[in-house]
Amino acid sequence: MTTNNSSSNASRALDILLLLGDYGEDGAALAEIAKSLNVAKSAAHRTLMALTEQGFAEPAERYGHYRLGSAIFLLAQRQQRLTPQIQKLQPGMTEFTKKTGYTTYIIAQSGFDAVCAEMISRSILPQQQFGIGERMPLGIAAGSVALMATLPEGEREAILQANTERYTQYPAVRHVDVDVVKQQVNETLARGYAVNMGYYLPGVGGLGLPLPKPNPFRVNVAISFNIPLENMKPDVMDNLIDQLKECLNVTN
Repeated sequence: MTTNNSSSNASRALDILLLLGDYGEDGAALAEIAKSLNVAKSAAHRTLMALTEQGFAEPAERYGHYRLGSAIFLLAQRQQRLTPQIQKLQPGMTEFTKKTGYTTYIIAQSGFDAVCAEMISRSILPQQQFGIGERMPLGIAAGSVALMATLPEGEREAILQANTERYTQYPAVRHVDVDVVKQQVNETLARGYAVNMGYYLPGVGGLGLPLPKPNPFRVNVAISFNIPLENMKPDVMDNLIDQLKECLNVTN
């Protein structure tokens, strides 16, 4: 029983941290947190107090609201595994964005989720589906699908199983389920890059280029970008991926 309680408490703490990340600087009220997690306010409050004691959560300016604490950001600054890859990819992403006008993203794996680790844009307009630090279930959108294509088959299957319900719940303009995601991953393995044919934004598709980790001490990442759905023709997509590879100095 103790092990189960510990596991439940740890899971609740992680869920609260992810939720606070979505709410941003203004934070979320205790009642909102409890409702979102489907737990009693007393349980949510106990977990929040534990997180606050360690600096992972803190009271927001609005009374009764909580936000991410400074310890989260200090801990993030100590994570150096992605830094060399980001620094290496940034010049090529910048060159590609200048040539095409498309915002480019570095997508990295975080458990069963995909996280935006970097974004290069030449426009102040909101072209992106999400920004740096935001996450989505692995298998959603082109960059995330491309990332799954870098993983061993057994790990891919575990992710598909774990995210099956999440795929149907994720906001989309076309039907998405685990079979759709699995087909997209298989097509990526055959094609060499991922294609999102307008599943999540009206009139907008996307392409994702998988970049397997260069050595065991790095992580798998993918580079993705959104383009108008009307431009997603086979020759255009091939040409854009070739341009991206050239900018990134990717030879295969």
